Amino acid sequence: MTASFGARIALVAAVCLLTVSPPLAAQDAATDPMPELLAQLGQIEGRIGYLQLRYDEAVGEDRALFADQLSRRWREHHALLGEMVTATEEARAAGTERQDATERIKAALEREFTFLRRHGELVQGRIDELRLALPDAPPEDLFALEIQLTEANIDLDELIAAATQDIERAEVLAVDLGPDVALLDNRLEDRAATIAARIEMTMDRRTALNDRVTKAGADTVAIRAELDALQEKIYGTTTSLRTMVSLMGQRDLNTTNYERLLLEATGDLGPSVLDPEVVGGLVEDRWQQVRDWLRSQSGGLLIKAATIVFVLFLFGFIARLAKRLVSRAVLASKVETSEIFRRLIVGAASKAMWLVAFLMILSVLGVNVGPMLAGLGIAGFVLGFALQDTLSNFAAGLMIMFYQPFDVGDVVGAAGVKGKVESVSLVSTVISTFDNQVLILPNNKVWGDVINNVTAQDTRRVDLIFGIGYEDDAEKAQQIMQEVLGAHPMVLADPEPVVRLHELGDSSVNFVCRPWSRTEDYWDVYWDVTETVKRRFDAEGITIPFPQRDVHLYQHGAGGE
Repeated sequence: MTASFGARIALVAAVCLLTVSPPLAAQDAATDPMPELLAQLGQIEGRIGYLQLRYDEAVGEDRALFADQLSRRWREHHALLGEMVTATEEARAAGTERQDATERIKAALEREFTFLRRHGELVQGRIDELRLALPDAPPEDLFALEIQLTEANIDLDELIAAATQDIERAEVLAVDLGPDVALLDNRLEDRAATIAARIEMTMDRRTALNDRVTKAGADTVAIRAELDALQEKIYGTTTSLRTMVSLMGQRDLNTTNYERLLLEATGDLGPSVLDPEVVGGLVEDRWQQVRDWLRSQSGGLLIKAATIVFVLFLFGFIARLAKRLVSRAVLASKVETSEIFRRLIVGAASKAMWLVAFLMILSVLGVNVGPMLAGLGIAGFVLGFALQDTLSNFAAGLMIMFYQPFDVGDVVGAAGVKGKVESVSLVSTVISTFDNQVLILPNNKVWGDVINNVTAQDTRRVDLIFGIGYEDDAEKAQQIMQEVLGAHPMVLADPEPVVRLHELGDSSVNFVCRPWSRTEDYWDVYWDVTETVKRRFDAEGITIPFPQRDVHLYQHGAGGE
């Protein structure tokens, strides 16, 4: 912008202040906002004129400072014009429009549009300079240059948006802004098309770099710096394209292709996702890409598919074979092992074969498994913190398998429950209770509590207590119990059963009756002996008393005797 142009602005602003001020005093500001708005407009234009003169004379940092101040004042000027156009529309509807104020607004609108056009050309020149500098810039400077380019594009977008608003305001006020108005639509479309092409090119470049990193198996500083710069470029270009799409929508221009590109580049599910044309076009593009890829890769895909099927068939057979061989080896081994350990070893052999098959399939698909295997150590370190409880269960599972406090099929009491052990994995123990409930217990709960293995031994002692009355024959009762135990086929002779008078209770003379049986016969012996002793006691006239209390009643006469 030239010094003569700034001087003219200052002169016009001063004249406006002098010519508008007297009539304003006669207006009622409480009912008509226009006088105050005109006064503000005069002040802003006067400030702009002063700053423009200082800008033309300044150099270095001072010039940049005045340029920033000018930009701020023009933003205020633009916002104030919006208020004034709205006030003019309201006054026109009420029949109180002031023609002098309207003419003043028209003149301000024309000056602002001229500034926006010229300033836009300067910003566009800055953008062109940055783009020319990008190809020769070192990788470490790319990110900073892309940030500058993004900021310059945002400035240009704001200028174009302001110009679009001024054109709409000019239509309200019937102002002819010159030939640039007719070119605005073309400029919007051209800029949108240019930005879209840059987005597509940047996305292709990003994909190529990611493929290089994957195939190389290692990341480099240069590639990472370029990827960061490309990500910043995508952010800046998509921001500009979104602004252009919004402005084109205001001008009733077709934006379907650009909205589809924004959805593809950013993944943001905005209002465009509800547009059938946008979604339909995106699906059609993806389907066409799939068909082209299948057409170009058909031969290689058939070979890869056949190889994958063969690998699955082969390793499925090997996994089953390994499972049988390991199972037989464990059973034939002279080393005593539990059912839990046997299941673990057999399952691990099968899973190891499937792991090898999985790695081979990845290799067939072109995935480099080297970096993946190298990253398992780091992933394991991170997961160790995230899965502390699971690792605690894992460690407890290893302790259970090593020390073998119980095995599959044992009846145990642990972690507050009692039942039959159905299975044990490295993280949990499955117990089936006697009422047919299935409980899954974390191994750290099982190992951290008292474990009562009921079926660990081959034999068990059955503890019974029988009580007889004080008037009954104790020797006869003891003889009856010994006869019952001696006649029962499931009662073991060794260890010898024990029948002894145990205690003199409140209501009965109690005997302990302790036969031994095989563990699996425990409850049969318990129930049979209890039932048989009861029948023999009844037949022999021996009572089994229940708790009794003697109550003594003392009766007194009327005189207290």
